Amino acid sequence: MEVESDVAEKSPLKEEVKQEESVKGNEVISGGKTAQILIEEETLSPADFHNNDNKILAVLNEAGSNYSFKGLMRKLNLHQQSLSRALHRLEEMGFVEKSPLGYKLSKNGESTIPRTDLHRPKGREYMQLLQTYIPLNIRAVQVVRQLVGRWFKNLRWLGMIESGTGYTLQWTSDDGSFEINLRLIADYIIIETNASTEKEKVEAMVGSYAIYEQITKVMHSELGAFADRQLFASSLTNN
Repeated sequence: MEVESDVAEKSPLKEEVKQEESVKGNEVISGGKTAQILIEEETLSPADFHNNDNKILAVLNEAGSNYSFKGLMRKLNLHQQSLSRALHRLEEMGFVEKSPLGYKLSKNGESTIPRTDLHRPKGREYMQLLQTYIPLNIRAVQVVRQLVGRWFKNLRWLGMIESGTGYTLQWTSDDGSFEINLRLIADYIIIETNASTEKEKVEAMVGSYAIYEQITKVMHSELGAFADRQLFASSLTNN
């Protein structure tokens, strides 16, 4: 006898399995598959800094720049306390660090702050005052050591920029009206200024000759030492 049942036969159950998703680090694991998450790093702009911070970064932003505290005060015309606070902020943020010559951008600052984003106002044009030749047996660094940090007449020390092509040493007049650059490139020394008035140009020339006088002293000293070494070496050879 066949028995009819009001109970329909149960069809096989289809189990719906929810795929588990988890996030680990910068990866998403979904259904056993791993996908990479692209995280866009936040970039800094000049708007993220105080006005004085921007001024400091604009000066230090040139590769190889080293400026003393007093040099930054003179170049940026900032009060001592304002400059101190700004440098402290930038050091705390890891963008600026102290160097043997003053302050410079840290490695973090060089990699984080885009050089093109910091606007440096265009100053007056520079004109050449003096040019001289450096003898082959005198290294540029020997001249630099005798000039860094020194004052000449009415010129006050600012800072130095070291690059792959040479050195640029900078001074400013005691009233901040003009600047003087001394560039050591290959075998030449070039002294230039952005002085504009006749009075400034005369003062720039006086200061430049004082710098040149110090350079000649260094050269005479080094050439004398070189001659002594040559004479000593010759005497050893003859003996």
